[in-house]
Amino acid sequence: MKDIQSRKSGVCVGLCVGILLGAFCLGGCSESAAPVPTSEWAQGSSDLDFQAQADRPPTAKTLWAMADILATQGKDSECEYVLKRVIQSDPEFLLAYNSLAELQMRGGHTNAAIQTLQEALRICPDDPVLLNNLGMCRLVRRDYENALRVFNKAAAIAPENMKYRANMAVALGLMGREEEALALFRQVLPEDQTVHNLSVLREASKSEKLAPTAPGDSRLP
Repeated sequence: MKDIQSRKSGVCVGLCVGILLGAFCLGGCSESAAPVPTSEWAQGSSDLDFQAQADRPPTAKTLWAMADILATQGKDSECEYVLKRVIQSDPEFLLAYNSLAELQMRGGHTNAAIQTLQEALRICPDDPVLLNNLGMCRLVRRDYENALRVFNKAAAIAPENMKYRANMAVALGLMGREEEALALFRQVLPEDQTVHNLSVLREASKSEKLAPTAPGDSRLP
């Protein structure tokens, strides 16, 4: 049940990695982590009415949906408050951890996002979406070996999900292990997209070596 909850998450921490991963034809979060349309929550407004009439506190799902709306409105502080409230009241509601991690990544607080995802993984250590999102955080921190490790674990748990293998290829490419990256990309992508992705990785790796490491949360010490 815990795994099903995180699979339905609207979070895609992979989207927060930036221009580099945005250039890839395939990568980032699991397809199973597709956003839950806010219209679904709106259509369930009768549930909210019933709760209000019964003078009951809102459920974790209701609060999580509210946080999603706050995020789309750019109200990050309010969104963070609501998500932390959900986690405090219902520690096993994994959707909230994923959403909070995405919010933290968007704000450039990669270490905080990693901590949030690790807390969720202590509850459900074999959730592939959580593992994949943790891997994306590791990529941002240029911790490619640990990113590869968690991508590999996610792919072993859900081998049918091609994006986990694609993210493994990204980590390998950024580590300079191009032959291994090429082999993995060819499992999930057409040849032209494979060539494109390797080209992007190669250029990113060169730029990374030339660019000084700026101080901040999103870089390794």
